[in-house]
Amino acid sequence: MKTNYVISLLVSACVLLSCGKKQENSNNYNLKCVAAYDKVSECPPPPPPPLGSNIRQEKNNAKLVKKGSLTLSTTDIELTKKQIYEYVKNCNGYVVNENLEAKEPYSSYSILLNIEASQFDRFVYLLDSAKLNVVSKSFSVEDVTMEYVDHATRLENKKKLEKRYLDLLAKSKNVKEMLEIEEKLEEIRSDIEVKENQLKTLDKQIAYSEFSLTIEKRKINLTYDESNSYMRKIIQGVSSGWEGLKWFLITLITIWPIYIIIVLLYFVVRKLIRKWKSKKREINEKNS
Repeated sequence: MKTNYVISLLVSACVLLSCGKKQENSNNYNLKCVAAYDKVSECPPPPPPPLGSNIRQEKNNAKLVKKGSLTLSTTDIELTKKQIYEYVKNCNGYVVNENLEAKEPYSSYSILLNIEASQFDRFVYLLDSAKLNVVSKSFSVEDVTMEYVDHATRLENKKKLEKRYLDLLAKSKNVKEMLEIEEKLEEIRSDIEVKENQLKTLDKQIAYSEFSLTIEKRKINLTYDESNSYMRKIIQGVSSGWEGLKWFLITLITIWPIYIIIVLLYFVVRKLIRKWKSKKREINEKNS
């Protein structure tokens, strides 16, 4: 009887110890599981479906970034700028920045515009129909669909991972584990913020197309009076340069006494150096 009683006590103690250890390792196991999910979430999203499937849907959901660049030559840059700003307003666009370089007679405007993407083609058509003197132009369209999907998928995975860590934090009773989870949450939230900013940037680039515009006032567009004024400035510059050269030569002639002093100083210093060398030679000969 005593033997059976002792055995039953030992079995009960072992069961209690194993249960305690299992409860203690439960949080560690959860941490390892979430950490493993974290590594999986860092993997790139699955590849897109093969070509030919849902083609119409892919075209409708394509994320396109349009950009344009145009250089114009005109006789009146202010009037041309006003005309283009009317087109910008009609196409739901706005001016990002504007720089004027006023160097007569070659003044120019450098303007950066944002045009609503749905109105981009209309804006280009309005510029073409205005019959402006186009010096150069270029347009480009970039498909950023895969990049957008990649950022969106990673953001979704990060948010799911954040929820898992929050659930684990609510269940944690160990201070050390709580600190580890909070540190990981801070890292995850930083990643979420980065991905959200990347998506916002892409959304803005997709919604509004960037358009770089330069309006120049070139020599071929100068009026007769402007060209004549420009030639007068060139002639005046040459004349001023010649006058400056003459005054420089006169100044050189005027300071002729300085030249004499420099020559005299040269011969005096030269003579002193020769005397010093000769004395040094005599001293060396005596010592030898």
